[in-house]
Amino acid sequence: MTLRNTEREGYRGRHGAALARSRSVTPFLRIQTEERLGSLIAASGVVWGVHEATKGLADIWRFTISPPGPLEVCAIGILIWLHAKWRRSVKID
Repeated sequence: MTLRNTEREGYRGRHGAALARSRSVTPFLRIQTEERLGSLIAASGVVWGVHEATKGLADIWRFTISPPGPLEVCAIGILIWLHAKWRRSVKID
């Protein structure tokens, strides 16, 4: 026995309240802008991390762990980029 969409429990079709709520929200940034911003922030974190890792490369005997900062910046950029990809997949725009 198969149920039609109108017979399913909790199914509201295209005119549901959840759909109406999501369409009324205006996004702060366009999806494409958010993708580019996230990519730029992640890339700057990678560049900063490489700079910190190679700063003392000439003196290899005193290798120290890189200070906090570059990894966190890169992670924030990746999270922003992933959020933009999620928005694109659910078409909230």
